[in-house]
Amino acid sequence: MTGVDGTGRDTAQERIAALLADTAHEVETGVAPVDAVVRAGRRRRARRRTVAAVAAVVLAGTTGTLALTSLPGGNDSSAPAKPAPADERRVFLPQISTVAYGMSGDVRWAVTAQVWPAPHDKAEAVKQTEAMADWGLTPATSGNPADLVGRTSYFVIRAYGPENATNDELTRRLVDSGSTSRLPWPKGTEVEALPQPLTGEDGPDRLVVGTVPTTAKQVACHWKDGTTTLADRAPDNAPLRKTNAVIRSVHGFPTANWFVCASPSSAAYQSAEVTE
Repeated sequence: MTGVDGTGRDTAQERIAALLADTAHEVETGVAPVDAVVRAGRRRRARRRTVAAVAAVVLAGTTGTLALTSLPGGNDSSAPAKPAPADERRVFLPQISTVAYGMSGDVRWAVTAQVWPAPHDKAEAVKQTEAMADWGLTPATSGNPADLVGRTSYFVIRAYGPENATNDELTRRLVDSGSTSRLPWPKGTEVEALPQPLTGEDGPDRLVVGTVPTTAKQVACHWKDGTTTLADRAPDNAPLRKTNAVIRSVHGFPTANWFVCASPSSAAYQSAEVTE
């Protein structure tokens, strides 16, 4: 759109000139009443905005594009996006995933993971530290809340107790934790295994928890008695069920999947490998 009429004249520029002239005619001499001055000022401001808007259209017409970002109410896509509030990012509430649970004799056990998103500033970090303390958790840092800024924190916890115990009555032990700006990202057939007692604080390492690449479909857990337990990848929408081996994704932990193997006997852990 060029804004030129059939006679070759630039009608937009003429409109601008007319508006400017009209504004100039309103300049009054002498002492004007206050109300009149206010009204005149409002009219002049309105006309100035109109002149600016028309000028923007004229300038855009030279390139064939309407510069909407220069008009009142325009959508400036170059403006930085406003960050989501901390509550929406779940900074003060962990994302909890149950990786596996099962039975060993008359004792039930479970492995869960908590992931806390990275705070954006120190104020968020202080509140997050307090929220973690409410869960009985301490981040893997120097103790200064500022260390959590820009870092995702995660905690992997095993729990065990009598078959009829409530969740509050279960004993919990920390398997692994970290506060990092870059979550572990295993590749190929890499495995990080963390052998643990299945129940109790001491005893044979009958439980192994670890990470594998998100592409891994199966992990073989080998025990010292020569037996092997296979952990298969569970679909993300698969319901939880009792098991002694599984691979699962964890909410808030997109760089790796977690696996769990529990020895079906008293044999201790020997090794683990990605087989598919």
